[in-house]
Amino acid sequence: MKHFISFLPFFFMSILSLSCSNKPAEKEMKMPMLFDTKEQAEKEAYKFDCEGAHQMGDKWMPCSKHEHNH
Repeated sequence: MKHFISFLPFFFMSILSLSCSNKPAEKEMKMPMLFDTKEQAEKEAYKFDCEGAHQMGDKWMPCSKHEHNH
C-alpha cells in the first residue's frame, strides 16, 4: 500500500500534463499569418476572407484591419 500511495502523485501529474497539451492548437495554425512584404500578405488575404494587408511591427498581416477575425 505504501508504494501505491507514492505512485499517486506521479499518476495525477501525468494526467494533468496530458490535459494541458497544446497539440490541437498547433494543428489549427497551419497558415502563416505574418509575412515579410505587404504584397505577400495581400496575396494571402483571400484565405482569411478579407482584402488588403496591415503592418504589425516589421511584418505584414492579411486583412486591411487587425480587428478582422484571423
